[in-house]
Amino acid sequence: MEALIGTSGYDYPEWKGIFYPQDLKRKDFLSYYATQFNALEVNNTFYNMPTADRLHSFWERSEGKLQFSVKANRMLTHEVGPAWELDASLFLHAVSTLANKSCLCAVLFQFPQSFHYTPENRRYLARLIDVFGSLPVVIEFRHVEWIRESVLEGLQSRGASLCYCDMPELKYLPNNALGERAVPDPVERVEGPSTPSRAQSFYLRLHGRNADAWYASDNSPNGSSRYTYDYTDQELSEFVPVIQNVILTGRQPIVFFNNHPNGSGAKNAVKFKDLLK
Repeated sequence: MEALIGTSGYDYPEWKGIFYPQDLKRKDFLSYYATQFNALEVNNTFYNMPTADRLHSFWERSEGKLQFSVKANRMLTHEVGPAWELDASLFLHAVSTLANKSCLCAVLFQFPQSFHYTPENRRYLARLIDVFGSLPVVIEFRHVEWIRESVLEGLQSRGASLCYCDMPELKYLPNNALGERAVPDPVERVEGPSTPSRAQSFYLRLHGRNADAWYASDNSPNGSSRYTYDYTDQELSEFVPVIQNVILTGRQPIVFFNNHPNGSGAKNAVKFKDLLK
């Protein structure tokens, strides 16, 4: 099974001369991207509710070469209101166009650190997953409270996957709860010796390890200073046996680099592809 590898977002003009050819027109970014990677995490859907036509254009411009992970709109994770089910319906309709093309590898729900492990939030999460139950749902938590066996079992029972993250080692981030810096053997962590396989995919996001900027006041687009980090070859090599072990379990490895400033995410993703070879 081939690992799906790509970046979180692609439409970064500052990548010209680093990843994109200097003379490449912006309208051709996606078609070029599809010649280098096999997957893309679409993240502008967090800020703007997507439409079916908009997501269909991603499929067309990539010539059907990519698998897509679509990040859920903030109205479903960060700014949840009484009418969230309507927002969910709109989002579900939009992403279904990619599912119908068999090119939707995930719908990513990234919850903020303020989303705590409370009865109310647990009920909401269960209802949300049920709404999207026909799609490959991935949940990213930003608070350590959620990293517990009962949550993993709950995700499994609903057909959802946990998003593993590489982030700075800070007190409340899940990175600490998950043990050592590199994600360990997924057979041990995700399945355990006496439990069945919990998911058909293993989703990993690499955010970088910029601890000093993680909570810094940042007015830059997409909070870019938080994700300003360039992985060394040695750091990337730590993840190679992880992905190899995932493949041995028969699950789909999905890896996205979110350290987009300065083109680091694209460069690191290209290098990681080479290391996996």
